Amino acid sequence: MSSFLFNILLLVSSVDAFWRMNCNIIQIGRVDPIINPGALAQHAHTISGGSNVGVNATYQSLVNSACNSCEIFPDKSAYWTPNLYYARPNGSFEEVYHQGSVIYYLGRGYAPDGSQKITPFPKGFQMVSGNKSNRRYNATGNTWGNATYLPRPLQDAISYACLSEVIGPETPNLVNVPSCINGLRAQIHFQSCWDGRNLYKSDNSHVAYLSDIDNGVCPPTHPILLPHIFMETNYAVRLTKNTDDGGRFVFSMGDPTGYGFHGDFQNGWDVALQKNAVQNCISDTGFGTIEECPILQANRNTQFGINCPEMPPQIGEPARGMIDKLPGCIRITEGPGSATAADMECPANAPRPSITRTIDSTPLPTANPAIGQTFGNAFNEYVGCGNDSTGSPLRTLNAIGTKIANMTVEKCQDFCNSKGYRLSGVEYRSECWCDLSVNPTAQFYAGVNMSTGCSMTCPGNPVQLCGGPNYMNVYNNTDPNFVETNNTDNSNYQLTVPVAPYGSNYQGCYAEGRSGRVLAGMSKADDKMSVSSCAAYCQDYKYYGTEFGSQCFCSNVISSGNGIRRLDTLPEPRYSSCNYRCKGNFSEVCGGSGTINVWENKDYIPVVVQQSAGNYKAKQCLTDPGINGRALQGAATAADDMTPDKCENFCKERNFKYFGLEFARECYCSSEISKESGAQQIACPVEKLMPCAGNKP
Repeated sequence: MSSFLFNILLLVSSVDAFWRMNCNIIQIGRVDPIINPGALAQHAHTISGGSNVGVNATYQSLVNSACNSCEIFPDKSAYWTPNLYYARPNGSFEEVYHQGSVIYYLGRGYAPDGSQKITPFPKGFQMVSGNKSNRRYNATGNTWGNATYLPRPLQDAISYACLSEVIGPETPNLVNVPSCINGLRAQIHFQSCWDGRNLYKSDNSHVAYLSDIDNGVCPPTHPILLPHIFMETNYAVRLTKNTDDGGRFVFSMGDPTGYGFHGDFQNGWDVALQKNAVQNCISDTGFGTIEECPILQANRNTQFGINCPEMPPQIGEPARGMIDKLPGCIRITEGPGSATAADMECPANAPRPSITRTIDSTPLPTANPAIGQTFGNAFNEYVGCGNDSTGSPLRTLNAIGTKIANMTVEKCQDFCNSKGYRLSGVEYRSECWCDLSVNPTAQFYAGVNMSTGCSMTCPGNPVQLCGGPNYMNVYNNTDPNFVETNNTDNSNYQLTVPVAPYGSNYQGCYAEGRSGRVLAGMSKADDKMSVSSCAAYCQDYKYYGTEFGSQCFCSNVISSGNGIRRLDTLPEPRYSSCNYRCKGNFSEVCGGSGTINVWENKDYIPVVVQQSAGNYKAKQCLTDPGINGRALQGAATAADDMTPDKCENFCKERNFKYFGLEFARECYCSSEISKESGAQQIACPVEKLMPCAGNKP
């Protein structure tokens, strides 16, 4: 046996491994392949990990899981804790919403010889932490310790954090749970010391805690230091309504105190990956993120919750939502005495729910074509994983798109190719995009593995990946006889057209303000926008500008303040903050999102306010919001040769006291200014003044 131990210790070097991963639910029910292998468990658990977990789960069946509800795909281990319910006064039980778990792998503690050599979990290893029968704080059972490393109560392996507006100290039991408006976090430390011989013993004596539970030293009887697992289970207790009805929160083993909380771990790690991570993921000063560990990052499944959803229940009894009783034959036990077997076991003649056993599946390898490799339909070569959120107004592929049920790579290729587009791209599992050209601003990643943004499996074929949120797997049909469409609408083709010169009147690319426009005069939007059409629209203003590919703004001044600033004067949109092509002319640039290209109108003639016309004297400008009609409501006319004198004659003939000019060609008269219209006298805004239609040169 000493030779066996010696060989294991040679496998790893001294490390302080630390990483954490998020996990979603994979199975809920009376499933516990450690305590009750092949049979019904006494109480219900919420399980995360490999999809093959079930009453008959083994190391090999877990490793063979088709998917994993945790972030690190090759860790097919199973992790579980008891369900939490709210016991209503009428005897019913309401499931408390489970928000997922966070699993920490920590490099803590010392072996009895003082070393920090950590041995990865061996095949078939499993353990349980906590005691389901406890109903009070058990201060009598302690860890092993000595004069240097003092022992600690075993009960301290369990704690709770109430995430309320004011986060108080952690507690060893359930205290004032309804106040945990941001969630209740149940926390448990697992044993880190192994006897080196037994993969599991029913009394759990094959493992032991560190002297200080989350740190310290292993006892001489358990000389092998293992990775230290710390598990957080999060419950959204605020979603349980009407908790002032006299009910209480209770765990599925009939525990209203929380002292009986426990956790189970059944190893399903890929051997080589776990060994590599334990040896090399040293994060003394890090944050434990998966990104800090290259070997784990390369095997990360960022869409684990979507790619591996909760499996159908294996036990044929209610465990979700509102139920009449706790699953099994559980009685609520208050303590302080421990719960007994009679409090949890069903009598021999009790009806037993059905069990659907896990079918041991072989994991499906996620297809990983190389760049240029034909994949899917004939002639379709893989281009790469494109980032679809680079700030460009157009997607990696943008011409047309659709959603396809039970998406596969082939279905998207068929759709795009049938429309005359060589390029096809799958995104966000069910989206298909097509184009004639790839967006030149797109950033591409060579692989399609789950460590890139393309991490979501195709609903119609889980072997394939169908992009991700803002990431697209792109394919190119290289058939020499392929006939392309000549429709360039919305296509990235526009970005391949050379940019026309901006002209000497170009003022630069400006950032819009927080509460005001760079050009605050007239404006319009047009899907056929071009720089020249905007210039024509703003011909009576000193400045004109294009924005968001289809918008045009005019003004006699360039505003300032409120965050408005000139960003650049670069004529090449690839390097400018204004990089959207004009929808009406691909060779021109029409600003960006929140940015505007500004030009000066060299033919602009400054506008002056005529101070008198006949017997009328000029007053300040009047706003005309039209809340309840116009500011001047007596009479109105319009003419393409409108002047102040023409409007004066029109209103004078009708004996009105006031006349006003608006929008270059409109004339309004009245003997009073309508209060109901919301009109107000203001200083004339220079940026919005227009020459009269009849005064234009």
